[in-house]
Amino acid sequence: MQRGLDRARAWAHPRVDASSLVILRVFVGLLVCVSALRFVARGWVSELLLAPSFHFHYWGFAWVRAPGPALAYGLFAVLAAASLALAAGVRVRLSALICWVAFTYIELIDLTYYLNHYYFITCLLATFVLLPPRPDADGRVSRAKLTLVRVQVGLVYVFAGVAKLGSDWLVHAQPLRTWLAQHADLPVVGAWLDEAWLAHLASWSGLGFDLLVVPALLWRRTRKVAYAAVVGFHVITGLLFPIGMFPWFMIGCATIMFAPDWPRRFMALNLESGGHAPTKPRLEQALAGLAGALLVVQIALPWRALLYPGSMLWHEQGFRFGYRVMLIEKVGFVEFRVHDRVSGDRWTVAPHAELSALQVKMMSTQPDLIAQYARHLATRLEHEMPGADIEVRADVFVAFNGRPHARLIDPQTDLAATRAGLAAKPWILPAPTTDPP
Repeated sequence: MQRGLDRARAWAHPRVDASSLVILRVFVGLLVCVSALRFVARGWVSELLLAPSFHFHYWGFAWVRAPGPALAYGLFAVLAAASLALAAGVRVRLSALICWVAFTYIELIDLTYYLNHYYFITCLLATFVLLPPRPDADGRVSRAKLTLVRVQVGLVYVFAGVAKLGSDWLVHAQPLRTWLAQHADLPVVGAWLDEAWLAHLASWSGLGFDLLVVPALLWRRTRKVAYAAVVGFHVITGLLFPIGMFPWFMIGCATIMFAPDWPRRFMALNLESGGHAPTKPRLEQALAGLAGALLVVQIALPWRALLYPGSMLWHEQGFRFGYRVMLIEKVGFVEFRVHDRVSGDRWTVAPHAELSALQVKMMSTQPDLIAQYARHLATRLEHEMPGADIEVRADVFVAFNGRPHARLIDPQTDLAATRAGLAAKPWILPAPTTDPP
């Protein structure tokens, strides 16, 4: 045991050029700033955060509330300013901490807006807080720091590849076959996009890319070709699919896999002169340990899906926080049936009056969100109707990855009586047994 610890310390002790970490910090800071400004410019602060009267919360984070207009816009202003400070190298740890707090709070306001790259950015900013991406006085950092940041970036690709090892992706080329066909009206390439062979080629190519790109970027002989593939892959997916800033984040973050001194050699300049005294060794080891623990949590979380029976693509239990990118095309319809046990009255409720269009769209295919809204609906109606005893059931029909619509939830289950939590939900019906076309 002691020998293993000594070897680990000996491996982590060498110091490497900090330039690649500095460039990564600049990329991330600028892109977070652009994301914040983009959110405001497109009116999403008002549409997504302020307009809905109800927000779906993450399990354990019901205490997070949407701020009022002044605080909401102020939060985005703070995020933009802190991210610029991070990019500029001003009080790096403090800037990263402010970015992390602001970004994470915004992310936690509503679960229906969850995206894999939001989760990734939250984890990356947390890593920056623990291991500030800045050079020490000698212009270097420990190899352990660089490696931990590299693993943080590499996890996205590795788990995206592992998640594609299923029949929908490999055998049926879904959901790419559905998505590519939607662009069949494009000039020149449109006719190809509607071909099954192209969807299968894209699916297998995507799998190979995700699984091989990290080692290919790390190996000097394949690095240039691998990075060209990174740029090409993310530009194409960014143009074809509505995945926001994710492609541009990954194009920037992939550079951390290059040789540590690549910016000095490529740009022929000294990016930063250092000036930061090294952190005390014991504190540095403790912070690196916390960063390592964060990585262990991220590595463990995707595997929790194995604890739930049935198709994860259908019930989505254990789906989030697994870097499962572009695996599902789902559409659903939900109608809530309300019964007052006291008066005997029955009626239906459509959620559109209380929720945004995006909230309704995302809720309609995710069982835990449907149950969460049912509990909220029962509470609200009992408050508006003193003495009422409300039951809420739901008619939910969902189609996923090219299959026909099927019931998602047992229509006889009183969802208002369910509890939030991580336990398997027996009221989710089995996935359809038919294969995609």
